Amino acid sequence: MVQIFFKIVLLVSVLSAHFVCYAQKLLTMEELDQTHVYTSIEEALENPDKVFQLDLLTSDYSELPPKIGEFKHLQRLFLYENRLSKLPPEIGELTNLQELFLDENQLKSLPPEIGNLKNLEVLGLHGNKLVSLPKEIGNLANLKILYLTENNMTTLPKEIGNLKKLESLDLAYNQITKLPSSIGSLESLIELFLTANKLSSLPKEIGKLSNLEELYLDDNLLTKVPSEIGDLKKVKQLGLANNRLTKLPSEIGLMESLESLYLSGNKLNKLNKKIGNLRNLKNLYLSDNFLLSVPKEIGNLANLKELNLYNNRLTMLPVEFSKLKSLQNIGLGKNNIKEIPSSLDNINIY
Repeated sequence: MVQIFFKIVLLVSVLSAHFVCYAQKLLTMEELDQTHVYTSIEEALENPDKVFQLDLLTSDYSELPPKIGEFKHLQRLFLYENRLSKLPPEIGELTNLQELFLDENQLKSLPPEIGNLKNLEVLGLHGNKLVSLPKEIGNLANLKILYLTENNMTTLPKEIGNLKKLESLDLAYNQITKLPSSIGSLESLIELFLTANKLSSLPKEIGKLSNLEELYLDDNLLTKVPSEIGDLKKVKQLGLANNRLTKLPSEIGLMESLESLYLSGNKLNKLNKKIGNLRNLKNLYLSDNFLLSVPKEIGNLANLKELNLYNNRLTMLPVEFSKLKSLQNIGLGKNNIKEIPSSLDNINIY
């Protein structure tokens, strides 16, 4: 009798484990693309265990029913352009979900249950009314892409640094005044968009983003850049236009991969000569500053194709400009330059 009992217990355990594995099994992206795309909750509820994709784009939902949590195998959920002002806690039951698009709604907050979406890789929240994120956002261990453009965000939770797989973080067009030091823990980050916020400074930990390739900080209130910026050896695109910078740290010359540097619309009256170390630089934008001169080291930028010096206070150009063999376009208008060097005769001047 005891043996029979233990056999039953063992059988139940095996079946339970099999059920859990089945419930957690994810289709590959190729397999997922072959599945039926349900376009209404009502239709999907007829076969909830067969729902892998649910597209509710522009369905005019003002709220989601709690039954949304019944789609245990759902991997892709589109909720673009509805009227959602909140999400039900049952959203956290969609543990197979990999892509969640909530762009262009009216969300003011996210439920803490959002942190239960352990398989989530893409989270789109563009164009909502979010002021902050719950700390549980840091539980999304597999998140790779996070879109938060055009919200009302003022801060980020320190738990954002727990997103070790995050590759792209877009926070452009918010109201962020300060970044947490934990931002430096995003070891997989490749793209960081912070255009059009209210940042007046950057944490030194920004220099720990060793895999970063694109950093956009245009249209903020920055008065200086930390010296740790020089630790970003892989950054190719650096946007710092339309800030309040009066100088650049010499460490900017250590950014050996830099190809485009945007510095227009600041308060620079001189450039650090270390900028001449940026041997891979192709585009340098310095229009609308207060530059009185340009360092001769600019002539070392052998790969430079575009140099915009429009609307500064320059009266002359260094003779070393003759070494810019790759230069195609140069902006010199609205300066006080008396004589254009003959070495620029074949260059497009504007």
